[in-house]
Amino acid sequence: MISQTEAYALRAMTCLAYRFPDYMTRDQLSQAADVPHAYLPKIMLELNRTGLIRSQRGQNGGYALIPSPNEISLLDVIKSVKAGFQRELSQHRNDTSSEIRQLDQHLNHTFSLVETSLEQTSLADIFNNTNQPSTEVPDCV
Repeated sequence: MISQTEAYALRAMTCLAYRFPDYMTRDQLSQAADVPHAYLPKIMLELNRTGLIRSQRGQNGGYALIPSPNEISLLDVIKSVKAGFQRELSQHRNDTSSEIRQLDQHLNHTFSLVETSLEQTSLADIFNNTNQPSTEVPDCV
């Protein structure tokens, strides 16, 4: 349901959220988020374009979040790297069976629930969740 690019963006943004408001270099972020070094700039360019991050050149530069982690939903991140985010199924022909239409309605409803959950989950929720089974320190440190 989530593309590799979306997963990479979510990983990178979670690491930046954990380090907020500090910058992370491309090398640090690539390693911590397990995103290919050469692919990271493409993702970060889109996140920068949509106002979720800023980038700064130089010795103390790198990438940092602009809004706080509480203000960025997982859906915001996905939409930033995927223009025209939509999980709806295509329109039916007039001769589509009622069974197929019912299946598609069920799938659309399910996708809508997932989208709502992504919209209601902030980046901060990822590492502030007290129900997490692990107490390990995130690799994003």
